[in-house]
Amino acid sequence: MNAAAIRHDSVLLFRQPIARNIVRFRILTASEDITQCSIVCWKRTTPEKRFTFSLKIRAQDGQSAEWVVETVFPEEAHYIKYFFHLKDREGGEGFYSERGFTREEPFQGFFELLQVNAADVIAPPEWAMGAVYYQIFPERFARGDYLPKSHALENWNAEPTRENYLGGDLAGIRKRLPYLQRLGVDCLYLTPVFQGDFNHKYATTDYFAIDPDFGTEAELKALVEDAHARGLRILLDGVFNHTGVRFAPFRDLLENGERSRFRDWFYPKRYPIAIDAACYECVGDYPYMPRLNTANRQVQGFILAVMRYWIRRVGIDGWRLDVADELDADCVRYLRRELRAEYPQALLLGETWGDAARMLNENDQFDTVMNYLFRDAMADYFARRAIDARELDRRLQRLLMKYPQETTLCLYNCLSSHDTARFLTEAGGEGWRLRLAIAFQMLFPGSPAVYYGEEIGMTGGNDPGCRAGMQWEHQDQELLQWVTELIRLRHAHEAIRLGAYRTLLCDSQRQLFVFERAYQNDRVIAAFNTGGESQDFAAAGGSIPVPARAVKIIIP
Repeated sequence: MNAAAIRHDSVLLFRQPIARNIVRFRILTASEDITQCSIVCWKRTTPEKRFTFSLKIRAQDGQSAEWVVETVFPEEAHYIKYFFHLKDREGGEGFYSERGFTREEPFQGFFELLQVNAADVIAPPEWAMGAVYYQIFPERFARGDYLPKSHALENWNAEPTRENYLGGDLAGIRKRLPYLQRLGVDCLYLTPVFQGDFNHKYATTDYFAIDPDFGTEAELKALVEDAHARGLRILLDGVFNHTGVRFAPFRDLLENGERSRFRDWFYPKRYPIAIDAACYECVGDYPYMPRLNTANRQVQGFILAVMRYWIRRVGIDGWRLDVADELDADCVRYLRRELRAEYPQALLLGETWGDAARMLNENDQFDTVMNYLFRDAMADYFARRAIDARELDRRLQRLLMKYPQETTLCLYNCLSSHDTARFLTEAGGEGWRLRLAIAFQMLFPGSPAVYYGEEIGMTGGNDPGCRAGMQWEHQDQELLQWVTELIRLRHAHEAIRLGAYRTLLCDSQRQLFVFERAYQNDRVIAAFNTGGESQDFAAAGGSIPVPARAVKIIIP
């Protein structure tokens, strides 16, 4: 028995409250090492009444196996003492308690769960569990009929650059809501719409005003109301890690230097201040985007005021926070606490490109994050052919073990975004690779996110190539129908939105990957064949053929 690989700690990640009387206990062991695992628990005040629950493997990545069990208590869970009992393949036994691994059953030094408070319960907004997102870059999605523009506009099909403007706006998005409703998505995520510099608007200059390029507050409100009437929710992009250089407090710092009352809102390095990365901290060392000091209480109050303003005034459904992993953690905790108290169904989605454990696993910051780790695995397997089926499974299993299950079901699983090359371009233009990746995305645990135009086969390299005008006239209609049907299938099956995941087969030689999703009596099996020949896999009732370069979806 590999005792050194066993891990359980007294933190939320290892004992996850689902309700005040239901706790999911979790322990890690070496992969393929333990054959049986159980938890022995009792209440401190009644030590004679011990209960034993068997754990099952939820995921394993070749190094670690994750064992879980959901325990239901007759009252709110409190003063629960417990230890784990393990058996290995050779028949050996071991025990794991607060004092570590022992060969003998412990008589003291137990783990103890003192109290499950309401704030401990992992409960993302219910609507976000398995929702389908659609990301819109407003400047490039659709033009309205009448909005005057402050920039000279190029032809809609012009090659995208970081400087040119095509004229997309809020009225244009509103005109296309019927299209989005037919597609079947649940929530629109709009990149910044507030007054800011550049066509991307990530250099905000006024957080309380809609950029004139996009319209007015009234038009945003009309968009939100129309979207809600069609069953669509809307997230706005909050750029609070940094601002634009024309943001009033930063202008004050430029003008007044050390005497500025906003000096502590930023991170000045030397005076006098000039628009120069050597003078202050800035995101990506880009001088036109100075970093806000989000540890500053005044800054935190300002950000909360902005977030409340747009929820109250136009009724948005939550926020995506840009460069969220660089924000002060106490700032995010403050924002979440205040917003959740007033708007319990408002979602907080954070941007990060790596492991988000620090942002998610204490249930006090974000509800979910942009899951670029999933995107990387999809691109490496389906598009770049850089990994085989076994490595794909290892990476996905590792990903499933990172976060609580409820969080996993909310992860923003994208294939492309405004910050990456489009997936079809990554795949060398081979449409079947995109179709298989979209099917995997739609069937895997989490919340699939469609980047505008991905559903119709748009291509483009990294920024700015991925930010071309939406192709309303030149569309891959077969691909559009494919995505629409997959979203319908997702809505029709709780197993896909809420169910447990299990890999059934990962055969690198035959290039076959098969998994199932299961929830109560609902079950869906998906088999992906990336090879050039038809392949069979064994299933209940016989052998099932999977055509070359295709996916077979089975509903038993």
